[in-house]
Amino acid sequence: MTAAKEQIGARVDALAEAHEGDTFVSAVERLAEELGPEGRPLLQQVLLERAADEEDFQEAVRRRFAEKGWTRRTLARLERLWRDDRADTIAAALEAGPEGEAEVERETNVLRDEPGRAALVLDELSRHESRRVRAWVPGAAAEILGDGGERLVLSLTRDRDREVRDAALAALLELGPEAARAVVPDLRRRLHSADAAERIAAAWALAQVGDGASLGVIEERAETAELPDERSAALAASHVLRGNETAVVAGLRGHDHDDLPALAAAARILGTEATLDALRDAAEAAPDNACRAACRAELDKVREEA
Repeated sequence: MTAAKEQIGARVDALAEAHEGDTFVSAVERLAEELGPEGRPLLQQVLLERAADEEDFQEAVRRRFAEKGWTRRTLARLERLWRDDRADTIAAALEAGPEGEAEVERETNVLRDEPGRAALVLDELSRHESRRVRAWVPGAAAEILGDGGERLVLSLTRDRDREVRDAALAALLELGPEAARAVVPDLRRRLHSADAAERIAAAWALAQVGDGASLGVIEERAETAELPDERSAALAASHVLRGNETAVVAGLRGHDHDDLPALAAAARILGTEATLDALRDAAEAAPDNACRAACRAELDKVREEA
């Protein structure tokens, strides 16, 4: 499948070099007919990836097409031919809340079997007017498309709504630290956000990607942040960045109640034998329900990531 996708990508690049505007659309339509039902979803995915990474694609063909935005506008013309009403069905189910969960699950299962179609549907949903719909897209893209959804997820880290940006960041981290490195400069800026929740999320993300350059700011937050939750998160994130498993294990075994939820997350991220053993022990033996629940939640994530 990867080889076939690369071949289609090479043909799209060749068409882009030879054509522009309506003639490019016509050339892609002919390619779609040639590829048939089995190949067209891959062609759709290639076009979406080219549009999502427009700056790089423009660099490759800038001698012929210098006008910014031509790829996405061309894709929009093709979308009118290929538009899938499955996006409308999923959006309506998401907007319905709990009553639509079963429908969302059914539609997601369909998309899992058709990744090329999924790429088109998810791209359309990523531009939906509803925050709830857009916030659903990053996790779905990471699950269904895997690395193939990285560019779409990355585009949503620049969404106007923080909930969507946070969902996109979480999805990038799910794809792996390397995928999230592209947003490290933005994460460093978020450490100085006026929103404490955004600062906390940024500290955790930077810890997960191992950004040592942010350590000084995060350690300062551990000392000076006004909110206890932010101090705890910053302290635990700094332990991760320093690889300080000794401090994490000591906090878990000593039941440092206020910091334990953050230490549990740090134990999962570090993922060493010592930190995971301490996390398992705390999930069973921590003296209160809240701390045991926090540790169990992190162990669930460990199992999901395995």
